[in-house]
Amino acid sequence: MGFQSIVHGRIIINNNLNSAREVIQNLGNEEWMFRTEMFGQGISNPTYYEDPVISFGATYKQIEYHWTEFIQKFENILRQIDFDTAKIQLETEIMGTYNFFWKSKKQGKNNYDQDDKLIEVDEWFFGFGNRSRWGTLETDLLEEEIFTWEDFKYPIIE
Repeated sequence: MGFQSIVHGRIIINNNLNSAREVIQNLGNEEWMFRTEMFGQGISNPTYYEDPVISFGATYKQIEYHWTEFIQKFENILRQIDFDTAKIQLETEIMGTYNFFWKSKKQGKNNYDQDDKLIEVDEWFFGFGNRSRWGTLETDLLEEEIFTWEDFKYPIIE
């Protein structure tokens, strides 16, 4: 039977919501990990703050066993859109809940300090734990909040 996992999150679009929507539409509904139908496409008319949000969510049978592949595919989506920040929450039936965060470097310098415990790679900053919209830690990052199941390590080295 297996255990159920729930993955949900959001991507804040920086510019060109229509281009981001096109990327999501082109996913189609054939793949089991990422499908167009699991994404909300954001509102069409700008709001006061004008930061469009694309939301997503799905249930899986033990996605944590495929987490490296899941993150690689998610990051491939991020590479195709102009995003500001992205968050994923992974809720597992037996291992607990984990949070993942990305902050794009496209908008220039980011003022993170060592206390934010972000991992810098070429394209973005990445972090585990409960983080604000901008990436700063909301609570201290505990060792058990760092996802390491099935030898998952970040950054992913192919």
